[in-house]
Amino acid sequence: MRYRIGFWIGPAPVDDESACADLHMHLHTAGQFVGSPTPPLPPNPRIVRFTADVLEEFPADLADPRSPWRDADAAEAAHGQTFAPVLFGPDRKVIGRLTQLAHEHGLQTFDLAAHRLLRLEDVVEWEDGPWITGPLGGSWDEPEAFACRGPEIARERLGLTPSAHVLAGTGEDSP
Repeated sequence: MRYRIGFWIGPAPVDDESACADLHMHLHTAGQFVGSPTPPLPPNPRIVRFTADVLEEFPADLADPRSPWRDADAAEAAHGQTFAPVLFGPDRKVIGRLTQLAHEHGLQTFDLAAHRLLRLEDVVEWEDGPWITGPLGGSWDEPEAFACRGPEIARERLGLTPSAHVLAGTGEDSP
């Protein structure tokens, strides 16, 4: 099952909808959507460091049993001030550790499948490592039923016309 999670540089959002809006605004300005106002941007140095640390712990080699990634090119999900990879999941241990790493790098984390901001206090330590608590959604393209204006708020902030979000280069609708 595909599971999408997003990380970005920015202040802590006040709630899930504002987190969704902030992440989508950063994804647009990084060129991650078809029709974004800019072409895909190279990742910011802070995102490069975060992505390197993530891939050191969770290799992008699909033959490696530690790899949670759907694709071997997970590093290519880093653009501008964002990193929005696709994982197999949900995997509470992986999502918990990714949330911890994001916190260590001063990044925000949003679970696009569960439509929720992930905070360090959502991570608990179990015998075999960190686990994320709380609800997790279905796959990233079949999220739980929720009403959110986050993507539309992001488009309004950027002065873009309302439309479906399509990830650049994939032809797939975003969550």
